[in-house]
Amino acid sequence: MSKSKPFPAIHGGCFCGSTRYRLETAPLFNHACHCQDCNKHTGSVFACFTTIETEFITSFGKTPPKITTTVRPNGLVRHLATCGTCGTRLWASGDRSTVIADINTGTLDLPELMEPDVHEYIESKISWVLLPEGTKTCKGPFDYTKWWPKSSLKRLEAAIQRAQERKKLQVKVAQAESLDVEDEKEADKTPTAQTPDEKDEVAEDDEEFERRYLETEKALQERLEQLSLRLKVHEKVQGDDLRPGVVQAAKEPASESPSAEPKEVPAATVSEK
Repeated sequence: MSKSKPFPAIHGGCFCGSTRYRLETAPLFNHACHCQDCNKHTGSVFACFTTIETEFITSFGKTPPKITTTVRPNGLVRHLATCGTCGTRLWASGDRSTVIADINTGTLDLPELMEPDVHEYIESKISWVLLPEGTKTCKGPFDYTKWWPKSSLKRLEAAIQRAQERKKLQVKVAQAESLDVEDEKEADKTPTAQTPDEKDEVAEDDEEFERRYLETEKALQERLEQLSLRLKVHEKVQGDDLRPGVVQAAKEPASESPSAEPKEVPAATVSEK
């Protein structure tokens, strides 16, 4: 079985040649529009568009495309890419979703490869524009859910999912950066930057710590002295086991009877005061 060949990158660009781009994969769909808005936008009698995932458009010219963002009356956000030098309209995204873009087919180096799959707003077509026999047409805008191939619809769903995952990742990164900034602010707090009230609180904390330290040291010293005295008195006790029962057993004389069994001395422990 022969392996499928990778899609050959198709290039395009503006009128002056300073802004160039390429398509990294096959388009999702091609269509022509005969509405009056497209006539005005393109300055022609109808417009042709090649639809592809926005992420698969790569700019490589010496002048990056200029992106202009507008909000349409229906609330959709539209991004228009043009050449910053000559103003050629290259593509736009956001008419359906920002994850896909409609490239102006005429800006492709080989526009003849992208024959429209359907001509929409056929009722507005200029009368002297003749379409080839068998051309698919529709009145008004075409419904992409009915006209697009199933493979293109699946690609659209995958593109939307990738966009959502990228957005979640961006939120996580922003949250992490925010936490880093807060940590840096806390780390930057030095004694020289403290307010008078904060200085007094720190001084009080230091005094309290010193007082508790001295009390603990004194208590430990007293315990050490008591243990030393008890060790001298009870030298017969093996190890350092100073529990009351063991100390009492050490004070009692051992039995002189041969049959008397030696008493078991428990393991050494130190009693808490």
